Amino acid sequence: MARARDHEPPAAPATGALLLAGFAFLQGLILPAEAVGRHLAIGFLFGGLGLLSSWRAITTGRGHRHRVARRWAWAAAVLGLVGVGMLGYQGLVILTGGALPPPFWWPYARR
Repeated sequence: MARARDHEPPAAPATGALLLAGFAFLQGLILPAEAVGRHLAIGFLFGGLGLLSSWRAITTGRGHRHRVARRWAWAAAVLGLVGVGMLGYQGLVILTGGALPPPFWWPYARR
């Protein structure tokens, strides 16, 4: 039995991935002193959805016509990974009570 072709244009998930990953990156830059748990949850949610959307666009756009959408999806994947990594590191700093050095981009870092 032949596998059904996916007819979804890869530009749609690539655009969504770029927006979601950009939001996760902004969440990773600014971690407010109040409502940290909610901020981390929202950042991880948007970052995860951005990574899933970029993966969808990369796997859907395997052709010569969809080269630009795949590039945007890869850019979103990198941006999403950086954002989620920033959030994760800040979460570890908070959970360990400052045992890890605070990141340089964190506005509330004690220096």
